Amino acid sequence: MKKQIIVLWMIAVILPLSSFAQGVDFRDLTMQEALDAAAKEKKLVFVDFYTTWCGPCKKMSAEVFTRAQVGEFFNKAFVNLKLDAEKGEGKIAARKYNVSAYPTFVVLNPEGTEVYRTVGAMEADAFVEKVRKGIDPKWSPDGLTRRYGKGERTPELVNDYAMLMMEQKKYEEGERVITEYFGKLSDKRRVKPENFFLYSRYALNAADPKADYMFANKERFVKLNGRENVEKLLYNWLRQQVMPFISVRMISDTLVNEKKWQQLKEKIQRADLANGENLMNLEEIAEVRLKGNLKEYLEVCREKFPRLESRDRFSILIDFGALKDQDGEVRQIAVDLLKANLDVVDGLSQRVLYMTMLDLEGKKEFRLRAAIDGVEKGKVMMSYYFKGKFVQEEYEFDNHMLDISIAGKDTLSAGIRFLCDELATPTARGNNQYPHFSIMIVPGEFAVLKLNLEKGKVPVVKWDRGGPVSHDFIRLNYDLLTPEEKAYNQLMVDNVIQGGDIRDYPAEFQASWEANKRKIMEFVRNNTNSYVSAVELAEHYIWFDENETENIYNRFPSSVQNTPYGQLLKRRLDNGREFRTGKPAKHFVKKDMNGKTVSLDGLKGKYVLLDFWGSWCGPCRESHPHLKELYKKYKNRVAFINVAQENVRDIAEARKLWKTAVKEDGMTWTQILNNEGREECDMIRLFGISSFPTKVLIDPDGVVVARMIGAMVDAGEVLEKALSSQSVN
Repeated sequence: MKKQIIVLWMIAVILPLSSFAQGVDFRDLTMQEALDAAAKEKKLVFVDFYTTWCGPCKKMSAEVFTRAQVGEFFNKAFVNLKLDAEKGEGKIAARKYNVSAYPTFVVLNPEGTEVYRTVGAMEADAFVEKVRKGIDPKWSPDGLTRRYGKGERTPELVNDYAMLMMEQKKYEEGERVITEYFGKLSDKRRVKPENFFLYSRYALNAADPKADYMFANKERFVKLNGRENVEKLLYNWLRQQVMPFISVRMISDTLVNEKKWQQLKEKIQRADLANGENLMNLEEIAEVRLKGNLKEYLEVCREKFPRLESRDRFSILIDFGALKDQDGEVRQIAVDLLKANLDVVDGLSQRVLYMTMLDLEGKKEFRLRAAIDGVEKGKVMMSYYFKGKFVQEEYEFDNHMLDISIAGKDTLSAGIRFLCDELATPTARGNNQYPHFSIMIVPGEFAVLKLNLEKGKVPVVKWDRGGPVSHDFIRLNYDLLTPEEKAYNQLMVDNVIQGGDIRDYPAEFQASWEANKRKIMEFVRNNTNSYVSAVELAEHYIWFDENETENIYNRFPSSVQNTPYGQLLKRRLDNGREFRTGKPAKHFVKKDMNGKTVSLDGLKGKYVLLDFWGSWCGPCRESHPHLKELYKKYKNRVAFINVAQENVRDIAEARKLWKTAVKEDGMTWTQILNNEGREECDMIRLFGISSFPTKVLIDPDGVVVARMIGAMVDAGEVLEKALSSQSVN
C-alpha cells in the first residue's frame, strides 16, 4: 500500500512537469479567450507577434520556445498566445498594441492592458530573465526608473537601467548613465566581475576609454575575470581596428596608412593574446591590401578564408561591391569568393552578399512569391527558353507559399507547373495533367501573386503587388482574359484529360484567337509606356499596319525603345519603310504560266491583289479555297495574281512543283513563278516579302493600300472595305 502511494505521488509530481518539458505551450485561443483563461488561472497573457517571413521569429520558435526551462517559466506564469501580425485577429491586435517590428513580445493583464513588452530575438536564458524582470514591479521599466531616480547604483540596476534607455532609443541618456557610473568607480572596483558588463556590453569599439583601460590593466582583469573572458574582448577590439586595413574599399589616408598600420601591429604584439592566430591571418591579408594590387589581395583572401571566422569572411565580402568597376578577371575572382562563401551568414546578411555577387556579374534578381489556395506543399517545375536552350528548374513550396529567386540579365517568359499529387488529374493517355500558369521573369523586379488551384481546372491568377513589367504581363494574360479565351483554355485542359484532338474544335479556336488578337491590339494601343506592349507588338508585328506601328513606337518612352524588342521594332520599321501602305507599289514585269507578260503598268485603273505563296507552304494553300471564292466574287473589279516562290534551286523542279500545286488547288487566274527571271525582276524583294502567305492590295492608282500577312487575315474584309470606299468616292 505504501509503495502504491509513493508511485501515485510520483505520477502526480511528474505529470505537471511533463507539460513543461516540451517548451512553451502556445494555446489555440482567440485573444478574448486567452484573457478569460488568464483571469480564471490568475496568470498574465504572453503574446508572440510574428510573421511568416521573419527570420528572428522562426529562430525564437525553433531554438528558444522549444526549451524545457523556457516552457517551465512561461507555462507557469502565462497563458501563451502566438499571433500572425499580418493575418486575421493577429493583424487587428498588432494594430491595437502598436506592433511594428518582429518578433514583438507583449505581456497583458487579464483586462488586456499592456504590462511589458520586448522586441527581437535573444538566447533562451537571457530571454527568460528579461521577461521575468519585466513583469516584476521592482525590475519593470517603471521600477528601474524609480529606483535609479532615488539614487540606487548597484551594478545590476545600472546595467538594466542603461539597457532600458537603449531600448527606448534614449541613446545619449544610456551612454551618460554608463559613463557617469564608470567615472565614479575606483580602480579596484573597475576590474571586479560585477562590473565586467561595462566592458562586455558597453565598450563597443577600441576607441572607447573603457577599452583602453582594459588594455592597460590586462593582467588585473585576467586575475579576477579569467583569461578567456578578457582576451575575448581584447581580441574583438583589435579585430575591429584591423578590419579597415583589410577592406577592399578606399579609405582616407588619414585613417589607413602605413604608419597607422605599424602602430596597430605593435599594439597587437603588446596585447600578447593566446588566441591571436586568427589575427595573424588578418594581418597577412592587410599587408597585401596595403600594397594596392587587388588581384593579389583577392588571391590571399581565397587562401586565408578557410582559416578565418565566418564574421571575418563576411566583413571582407560585404565590401566587394566596390569592385564593380574593376576588370573582368578581378570581378570574377570576387564573384567566385562570394559564391563559395554565401553560407557564412544567413537571413538578410546572406541576401546582401547574394545581391553583391549578382551586381558584380551584371545580373539582377527576380523574386516570385505566390500564396497558393488549393494545396499546402509540393514541388513546381519552371520551364523557359534561354539562348535557344530549353531550361527546366525544380522548386519546392510549403505552407501554401511559393518563393522562387532567379538571377539573370534577360527578361524571359516562363511556365510554372504544379507537380502535386493532390492536383494530378489522370488522362486518357495514362499520364497526369497538372495545373500550370505563365509568368514573366524580369531581372530587378519582384511579383507577389495569389493562385487558386483546382484539380483539372485552369488556375486563377491574381496580382497582389510587384514590378510594372510583371504586373502588365499578368494583367494582359489573366486580368484581361476574354470569355472566349477562358472557355478555350479550359477546353484545352479538358481535351488533354480526355485524350481528344484539340483540332476538332476549329470554331472555338477561331473565337479564342480573334478575341486574343483584339485584346492584344487594344492593350498595345492603350499602353505605350509598357515594355510588355513592345514585346507583343514585336511578336505580332503582322497584325498592325506599319504606319500605325511606327506611331506606337514613337510614343514608347526611350527606356522601352532601347530594349531588345524596341530595337527589333526599329529595324523592322526601317527595313519596311518603302513597302508600307500609302507608298507607290514597285513596278514589275513578269511572265505568267502561259507565257503572257504581266506588268503593274498594264493593270492601272484596277485593284490588284498579289498573293505571295509557295507549294511548300501549308497555311498558304489552306487559304486558297477562300481565295477562289473571292476571285469568283470580285474578278470583274480586281486583278488576282498569285506569285509563287519555290524553295528549290533547280528551275525545272520548281516549275513542276508550282504547276502541280496550282492544278491541285484549282486556281484559274494569273499565276507567276518568281523563281523564273528572278535576276531581272524579283517580286519578293520588290514588295519586301518576309513571310508566307502575304497578300498585297494595290489600288487603281498603283498605291499599296493593304498588306495582309499570315493565313488568319480575312482578305475578303479588306477587299470589301476598299471596294466600298471606291464606290462611295
